[in-house]
Amino acid sequence: MKIRNSLEYTGFVVRQAFFSFLGNRGLEKASVLAFNSFFALFPLVLLLLFVAGRYMTASKIAMDAVEHMVGQMVPMFSEVIIREVKGLATHKTWGGVSILLLLWGVTPLAATIRGAFDQIYKRARPLPFIKEKLLDGMAVLLMLVMLLLLVAGEIAYAVVKSLMEKMAQVEMPLVWQVTDFALPLVVVVTFLSIIHYIFAPVRLRLAAVLAGGLVTAVLLGVMGPVFTAIMKFNPSYGYAFGSLKAVFLLLIWIYYCFVVILVGIEVSACIHWREALLVRELFASPEKRHKYAERLTRHRQGYEVDHVVFREGDPGDAMYYILAGEVSLTRGGQVIRVMKPGDYFGEMAMLLKAARSATATISEPDTQLVTISAENMDAVLRQNPAVVLSLLEEMARRLKITDEKLPLA
Repeated sequence: MKIRNSLEYTGFVVRQAFFSFLGNRGLEKASVLAFNSFFALFPLVLLLLFVAGRYMTASKIAMDAVEHMVGQMVPMFSEVIIREVKGLATHKTWGGVSILLLLWGVTPLAATIRGAFDQIYKRARPLPFIKEKLLDGMAVLLMLVMLLLLVAGEIAYAVVKSLMEKMAQVEMPLVWQVTDFALPLVVVVTFLSIIHYIFAPVRLRLAAVLAGGLVTAVLLGVMGPVFTAIMKFNPSYGYAFGSLKAVFLLLIWIYYCFVVILVGIEVSACIHWREALLVRELFASPEKRHKYAERLTRHRQGYEVDHVVFREGDPGDAMYYILAGEVSLTRGGQVIRVMKPGDYFGEMAMLLKAARSATATISEPDTQLVTISAENMDAVLRQNPAVVLSLLEEMARRLKITDEKLPLA
């Protein structure tokens, strides 16, 4: 049963992430990110080489680590990038203004990434202009620090590997093969998780962040060999661009990388908004309401007869969906409506942030209710006009029924 529930949960998240990716125009967003990152790549690598060569004691090892890291990021074009960047670095006198200009050259990429996160996580209100620019600058500095930490990690790994082989006095190919496979996976997941925490406009649960990072890392690991195989099978790919073929292929590679990264972000967002997504499906698909309501296990609770769910005049901070049993709504001691499985109640006071206009009492044993919080409902209503229409239609239907029951004057 647990395995089945896990598979259903995974399928739901993957399906929602896919449709959200399409709805948020992920392919278009990836192309913008690829364009900005193409121009940000050289300033970022220049900064890395400058800091690594100037402030790290083992500068030759640091340079090798930078080259290896760039090779991991753009495996087929690292030699060209490193050669050009080294040429720029040796013919340039570095000063404070140059460093600031290089950092400024990376801010459009940070702004585009932040914009992608804002759209995926549906930021309710845009940030003030000054705050946006300050956040973009801080994000660039944090990205540079993370890349420097990765370079330091590469150096430490190389040193530890060399020392262990000397101490063991024997080669350990299997150990290093496993480590070489697992370590990049851990590094990518950690790096992407930090990116989530830098740019996401909401506080994310660790499980959501790690899941998105893991999905991205696995897809990136698969994409590299596939892209290489395509290039070997079709070496004339991009031939129409002539001498710019390498530039074209680099852009294509970065574009596919960002497609994968955005898919991972969508997975994290869907895990974070899982309850809100289930609530959305609950209202958007009346014929499948029970199916989605049953998955809101954390908010499902059983009640016995005569239990008062809320009283007339109480604050309306949640609404309820009936999975099983029966609920009576009374006003002034008179029953105004009896709610059955599949019905929901309490939405009016919650949406208006007003006091309850009736008292809800359990009228059947073993009644099960799903509590829908105002936070989840607000997220649903902000993102799904169809759900708003569904609620309005239900409210209008109930008002019509109530009106028909009133005696004519």
